Amino acid sequence: MNGRHLRDLRSNTELLILAEVVGTPSARLKDISSRLGITVQAVSQYLSAMRKEGLLTEKGGAMRPTQKGMQLLQEHFTDIKAEVDTILRRVSVIDRCVAIAGKDISAGQKVGLIMEDGMLMAYPGQKSPSTGESLEDAAEGDDVLVGRLEGIVDLELGELLLIEAPSEMDGGSKTADVARVRDKLEDFSPGLLVAGDVVGAALLMKTSGELFSIHAPIESSMSALSKGVDVAFSGTRGSIDAMLEAVAQLKKSSGYGIHWKVYKA
Repeated sequence: MNGRHLRDLRSNTELLILAEVVGTPSARLKDISSRLGITVQAVSQYLSAMRKEGLLTEKGGAMRPTQKGMQLLQEHFTDIKAEVDTILRRVSVIDRCVAIAGKDISAGQKVGLIMEDGMLMAYPGQKSPSTGESLEDAAEGDDVLVGRLEGIVDLELGELLLIEAPSEMDGGSKTADVARVRDKLEDFSPGLLVAGDVVGAALLMKTSGELFSIHAPIESSMSALSKGVDVAFSGTRGSIDAMLEAVAQLKKSSGYGIHWKVYKA
């Protein structure tokens, strides 16, 4: 999200005027000027430009938007809404959270919040970039409600190992070097194994001896990575590309970059 529509002041003003015309076709220049806080001359210039662009037409002495104008109006403000919603999600204020008590905690005690292996932990009296106050008593290992949050949790993203399996046309998991994949996984020691497709699931089953289901593989991988969990993702080229696209989108939208590497099985 680059805020392009929010920064385009001219288009925003022009389309706000068009929206006024949609709401009140007989509105006078002075009325529009007053409602939008711009000069009558500016309104007149915008209306003239919109007529030339084919966004407005005049019928019976009243201005009316053309089909092109209505389409542009809807598309523009839909895009603005998406940009604003993205910003609001980023800056939303969270005043309480649930964490796991790293030690016994008393109600009213100040705690430090730390992400450990994908789990938010609360430690009494510990210094941390993110702190809060326990709203209840909790024994070590209990979930505890924490309020009066301050700061931001120091988050270290997980690393991603992409294991590209041969396509089914190339023999699938049957032609993969299972022993080498097993060695790779042991060296990487991921906190989560994810199968991106059927071939990837078969390969992981052969290397780990566990059964794998395919359920929201990209979403579950990104969730784990965002919490600091290392992920090994196995699939054919199409699944690998989809996973890399999700990583690229995270970088584009938030600036957070996930370290990844690809191993061809």
